[in-house]
Formats: sequence, structure tokens, C-alpha cells
Amino acid sequence: MIDFENVHSDGLEGCQKLESTDHIIIFFTQNAKNLDMSGIAKHGGADFEMVEVPAGKQSADIHIASYLGYLAGKYSEDKCEIVIVSQDTDYDNVIKFWKKQAGIKITRRQKIQQQPQKVQQPQQPKKTTQQQPSRKKVTPAKTPVNVSGEKETKLKQEIMQAARTIGYDTSTANKIAKLSTGMLGSRSFLNDVMNAFNDEWSNGAEVYEDLKSVLSKYANVTARKTVSQTATAKDKSAVNKEVMQILSKAGLSNDVVAKVASIVVKNHGVKKGKQTAYRTIVSRYGQEKGLDIYKRVKKYI
Repeated sequence: MIDFENVHSDGLEGCQKLESTDHIIIFFTQNAKNLDMSGIAKHGGADFEMVEVPAGKQSADIHIASYLGYLAGKYSEDKCEIVIVSQDTDYDNVIKFWKKQAGIKITRRQKIQQQPQKVQQPQQPKKTTQQQPSRKKVTPAKTPVNVSGEKETKLKQEIMQAARTIGYDTSTANKIAKLSTGMLGSRSFLNDVMNAFNDEWSNGAEVYEDLKSVLSKYANVTARKTVSQTATAKDKSAVNKEVMQILSKAGLSNDVVAKVASIVVKNHGVKKGKQTAYRTIVSRYGQEKGLDIYKRVKKYI
């Protein structure tokens, strides 16, 4: 969502790199007489629409904030990112509120483009130039195979070393390492890391290619919570029975008891199961009642 009154055409910088899964909505008023259509025409594979709102004090802000609530509710169960392009920090509290309520990724940027920058002028340019190996020469150590925690640590170390060798600054290298280790254990590890990079930076594909040789070595690492994620039918049956007893004693109706027990069993032992169950229960029964129910059953998820 582009706050055109605030960022003008500069906010569209980088839109040519967007893909078919991206959507641009430009909010503007009749005061936006100098709308540069050439910048909008180069919007990559994304679709876009233009929404004219009434001119007035903070009119665009109000419309964008209300539309953010609509999107947050509509896509709360989906993996997506909502971005407000504006320099106005007043959006930040609204963003913080909806991130907490809906549990989805919402950010604010000053322009569509957001790229990690490689170090242009190291403090010791001569030494760095002479000793910096090419990308093809990055040869991280082998990964241990016994403890998942060790693998996570090793991946972080290797990614940090490779990123700094290539030329990314320390802050960006840390971010790359954090995103990579956060996906460790996923069945689609490489794809998830690439998507995480694309979510974070407009040139995420380039960042992924830079580190692919290191990441590929961790594609088959088993998640630390494999046992809990593959809960047996016997486990789930026991959980279902106990949850139904607890909720029945709390005086809830049979319909609520059965539905909540089903939600708990469905998310039992699943990665991020508590987060999903919480959102589902609160969405169905409201914040106050839903929170009370969730507190009673969360230890079984």
C-alpha cells in the first residue's frame, strides 16, 4: 500500500522487481497532480490498482490504516506480508497492533525497494581486496550430524563467514544468518529460505544465490521437534479425551467442547501449533472467552 501523498513517485522505486504474487495499491487524492505514470508502468509482474480518497488532513493515512485492518483479517491464516510504503511513523503503532492481533508480517518502508548493501569501502581496502576470495572459493567446514543444536550453530557460523567474505556488512550478515537458521529443519528448507530472503529484500534472489552453496548442505537436516511433530494416533486420542474433560468441567457447551478439542488435536505437536490454535479459538469465540479457553488447553498443543 503506497501512501502517495507522503512518498510520491520515489516510493515506487524497486517496483520493477516485483512478481506476480505481489500487489500494489496506490492511495492518492486529487492533490496528486504530478503522478508519474512512467514509474508505475514498470511494475514487474505485480498487479496494481489506484484508489482515490477524499482530500483532507490525514485522509490517506486513515484509509490506509482501515484497509490494513481489512487485509490483516482477511489473510490472518495465510503466509503473506503487508507493506505500507510511507515515511510517516504514525503507522507504526497501528502496524504493531495488527501484527500482535493477526500474527502476520506487516512492515513499513520508505520505498518498495529494500536491498541489503554489500560493503563498498572496507576500513582496510587494500588488505580486503587482496585477501577476499571469490564466491566460488567459499568452502565452509562440514556439518556435524549428531545434535540439531550444533547444526544450527554451525549453519549460523558458516553463513556469517560466507556473507562477510562476499562483502555483506555485519548487520546484513546477521540478518541473513537469522533467517536461514530460522528455517532449519523444514522439509522445504532451501525454498523457505529463498522466500524469507525475498520477503526481506527486493533482491532476495541474489542474496540466496550468493549463499546457496552453504545452505544446500543443510537441506536435509531433521527438525529438533520431530518426535512431537509426528504425534501418534494414540497420543492424539488421549489429548482429545483429556481436553474434553477439562472443558466440560469448565461448564462449556458440548458444541464448544467438541470444536475446541478438535482444534487442539489438529495442532498437537505441530510447528507453530499454539499460535495457530490461539488465533483460531480467539477468532471463533472472541478475545475474552477465547483467551480463557486457550489458557485451559494450551499445554496440550
